[in-house]
Amino acid sequence: MRFLHVSLLGRWSKGRSHLCSAVGQLTPCRELTPEMKHQLERKWQNKLGDCRFDPADTVKPKRYVLAMFPYPSGSLHMGHVRVYTISDAMARFYRLNGANVLHPMGWDAFGLPAENAAMQRRIPADTWTHRNIGEMRKQLEQLAFSFDWEREFATCQPDYYRWTQQLFLMLYRDGLAYQREALVNWDPVDETVLADEQVDDNGCSWRSGAKVEKKVLRQWFVKTTRFAKPLLEGLSDPGLEDWKDIIKLQRHWIGECEGYAFELPLVGEHKMKSVSVWTSDPVELERGLFIAIHPTNLLNTAKQTDCLLENVTVQNPFTGDVLPVIVTEAVTFPEGCDTYLAVGSESNRQLATKCGLKLKENTPSPASTGEEIVRKALEQGIGGHPVSSKLRDWLISRQRFWGTPIPIIHCPSCGPVPVPEQDLPVRLPTDSVGVPLAQNEQWLRAACPTCQRTDCRRESDTMDTFVDSSWYFLRFLDAHNRREMFDSALAHRLMPVDLYVGGKEHAVLHLYYARFVAHYLHGKGLLPTPEPFKRLLVQGMVMGRSYRVASNGKYIPPAEVEIVDEKANKAIERATGEPVTMLWEKMSKSKHNGVDPLEVLREHGCDALRLILLADVAPTSHRNWSEATFPGILNWQKRLWLTMYDFREARANIDPSSGAPTPTPEFTEHEHKLWDARNYFTAGATFNYRHSHQLSVGISKMQGLTNAIRRAPPAVVSYGRQYERALAAQIIMLAPMAPHFAAELWEQLATAPHRVDDDATGLRWDGTVFEQRWPEIDEDFPLDLTFKINGAECCILKIPAKRFNQLTHQESLDLALRQEPIVKLIGKRPLRTSDFTLYPSCEAILNVDLDRAAVEEGGEPETKSKKEKKDKKAKKKKSLQVLHVGM
Repeated sequence: MRFLHVSLLGRWSKGRSHLCSAVGQLTPCRELTPEMKHQLERKWQNKLGDCRFDPADTVKPKRYVLAMFPYPSGSLHMGHVRVYTISDAMARFYRLNGANVLHPMGWDAFGLPAENAAMQRRIPADTWTHRNIGEMRKQLEQLAFSFDWEREFATCQPDYYRWTQQLFLMLYRDGLAYQREALVNWDPVDETVLADEQVDDNGCSWRSGAKVEKKVLRQWFVKTTRFAKPLLEGLSDPGLEDWKDIIKLQRHWIGECEGYAFELPLVGEHKMKSVSVWTSDPVELERGLFIAIHPTNLLNTAKQTDCLLENVTVQNPFTGDVLPVIVTEAVTFPEGCDTYLAVGSESNRQLATKCGLKLKENTPSPASTGEEIVRKALEQGIGGHPVSSKLRDWLISRQRFWGTPIPIIHCPSCGPVPVPEQDLPVRLPTDSVGVPLAQNEQWLRAACPTCQRTDCRRESDTMDTFVDSSWYFLRFLDAHNRREMFDSALAHRLMPVDLYVGGKEHAVLHLYYARFVAHYLHGKGLLPTPEPFKRLLVQGMVMGRSYRVASNGKYIPPAEVEIVDEKANKAIERATGEPVTMLWEKMSKSKHNGVDPLEVLREHGCDALRLILLADVAPTSHRNWSEATFPGILNWQKRLWLTMYDFREARANIDPSSGAPTPTPEFTEHEHKLWDARNYFTAGATFNYRHSHQLSVGISKMQGLTNAIRRAPPAVVSYGRQYERALAAQIIMLAPMAPHFAAELWEQLATAPHRVDDDATGLRWDGTVFEQRWPEIDEDFPLDLTFKINGAECCILKIPAKRFNQLTHQESLDLALRQEPIVKLIGKRPLRTSDFTLYPSCEAILNVDLDRAAVEEGGEPETKSKKEKKDKKAKKKKSLQVLHVGM
C-alpha cells in the first residue's frame, strides 16, 4: 500500500486514506478529527477559487453582493463573522451559478474610537487605524471569505476622502450643503456634536454615555429634506425585495410628507438668517398673523415666555408683510417643530392680545393658490418641498480631528469659498496627536481661492462618518479611479447592489443617508436607479449567555456561576450563593459573555465555525451562542467524511475484470430513490439559497440528502451512478458554506477509482469543486405547484421540471382548473382574482381568490386550514391531495 508525505495532506491510495504526521507516522483517517480539519484547511488555503470580479466580462450575469464594511477595531467579533459568513456563502453560491460576482471589502475607518485610542497611546490616529486594519484583514483571511481584496480601501485614506470632499462640493454648489447657527447636542466627554438620533431615550450619548448638553454652534447641514417625498415614495419601489419591516422603520423616520417647510427671512441683523416654518396648507402663508416660537428656540436669547419678542420680526416673502414673533407654549406646534405659523383663529387672536400685539381687524383672502406659493418658494430657494414636520436636515459637522475635512475656506471678503477641485484632497495633518483642527494654526491658515487673501482660515469641522459610508458602495465599483468618484457607465451596469447584508442597527440612519445620496446622484444621471440596494438581508445578532447577580445587577463571568437548574433558569454565584439571573444578551466585554471567534476556529476549524453560525436559526434571527448546538454540525461533517471514505473503499475493492453485476430490482429501486432524493433536496436547498435566504433550512435540506445517501446498500455504493451524482450534488451545494471541506471531498470524489459517471452530467471531473456548476433538476423530476383558495392550501400539482419552468400565470390557472378535484373544491363560486409565483426549478404557488360572500353561502371549501380547525388529529394523519400532471 502506497502513502504520500504530509505535505500533500492525505491523498488517498487504493481507496485507503491516511494522513501523515510531522514525523512520518501514519494515522488512519476514517474518523475525522479536528487536526485533520486544520490540515485540509491549510492545504486548500488560497486555492478556493478566483474571487475577483471581472469588469470586462459582460456575458455572465452580474451579482453585486455587499456586506456592510466594518470599523477596524483590531479584532473580529462573532457578529462580524456571522455577517461575512452569510455574504460569502451567497457570493460563492452565485459564482457556482455562473455569475460574475462583485464581493468587496473595505474599512469604515474614521471616527471617535480611533481618535480616542490614539490619544491614549500618544500615536497618530492613522497609525493606530492601519495597524488594526492589518490585524483584522488577517483574521478575515483565516475565515476564507472570498472578498475581492484588489478593491480594498479605507475611508481614512486620502484617495478615498478626496471623493467624499468632492461629493460635499457637488452638494454645496447645488444648494444642498449650507451652514447655519443651530442648537446642537453636545457630548461633553467626546467633545463633539451628536445628531438627534445619536442621543438615547435618557438623553445620553450613544457612544460615551455622557449626559448630553445643548449648545449653540455654527454647523454644516445637508438638505436631505428636499428629497423627503422621493425617499418616501421610493420605499414603494417594486424592485425592492425583502425590505419588510425596514420599510416601516424608514417610513417612520421620514414621516408622511403632508406639508411643506419654508424659510422666512428675519428682518435686520441676526445670527440666524431665517426662521423655518412648516404648514400643511401653503395658502396659510398669505394669511399669517404672527410667528410663534417655543421658549427653547434660538431666537429667544432672553429665555422669556408668553411675550412679544422685541426687535425680532420676520419678512413674509409672499405678501411683503412683516410678521411679529411671539414666545409661547400656548399653541399646538407641529410634531418636531419649535415654530408655528399663526393664522386668524380666535385662539391665535387671544394669544396675540395677551402678549400685547395689535393685529389687523380683517385678514384678506389669499391671492394665490397653494401650488403657486409652492412654485414661488421653489423659485426663490426658500423651501416648498413636501416634507413631514418632524424630519430635519442632516447635521454633518463634527468637532473632532479624525474625520474627512470639510473643503471650505472662510474668507473675510468672500465668505465661505469651496476649495478648488484640483486642490483636493484637503488632507489631515499627519504630524499631530490629539490636537483638534481648530487649534492647529499652521493647518488652518489658507489663501482664498477667489480673491487671494492670505489671512483666511480653513473650515475646522470634519464630516460625520455617515457621510463616508453614504457612498462607499459606489467606490467599490471603481476603487482605483483617480479621475472621478466612479465610472458612471460602470455604475449603470453594476448598480443597484443585488444583495446587501448587515445589521438592523443600521436600518434607519445609514440606509436613509445612502438612499439620499443615491437619489441625488441618480438625479444627476450618474446612477441607473434612485434606490441603491435591491435586496436586504438583515441578520440578527449573536447573543451570549450573561449572568447578573439578582441583588445588585452586577455581571459576573461564567466561571463564577453555578447553574442549579438549566431548564428552570436557576443559578447562583459560587462565592456567595446569591441568586443569579441568566440572560441571552448581545455579546459584550462588560457583560463577560463574549466569545472569541478565533478560539472556536482553533478548536473546531474554519468550516465548522461557518456552518455553526449558519445552522439552526435563520440569518435574520438572533442566534444564542451555545456549545450545545455544536454536535449537530460536527457530527454531520464526520458523517460526510465517513461517507466518502466508505465510497472510496467500496470502489477500490471492485475487480474490473469481473465487470459490473446485472442490476437487481432492489438495486434499481435504490438508485431511483437516490435520483428522487438528489432532485428533491437540490430543489429545496436551491430555494433556500436563492429565494428565501434561509440558509439554516438549506443546511437541513443538505443533511436530508446525506441521510438518503447513507441509506444506500453496499451494491449501490459500489456501482450506482445515481449514488455518484447525489454525492457530487451534496459536495457542490456544501461548497459555499464550507469551502475547504467541500474542496477536499470533491478531490476525493473526482479521484476515486472506478467511477461510473461520465461527462454527460456536465460535471468537470478535472476541475475543483469551485469550477463546477450548481446542480440542476432533471427535466422529468416533478416539482410542486401548490394550489390555494383564499390563501389556504388545498392541493399540490406535481409537474415535470421541463414543463414546470415554462409555466405562465395563465397556463398554471388553466392547468389547475382542468383538475377534477380542484373543480369540485371551487364549485360554482365565482373566481375574482388569482396570483401566481414561480420559483424556477424549486416550487410555484397559485392562489385563487373566490368571492367571499359566495364562499359563505356555499360553504367553505374543504381546505387544509379548515380541517386543522375541525380536527387536530387530521393534520397528522392526512396530507394535502397530490395530483400528478404529465409533460
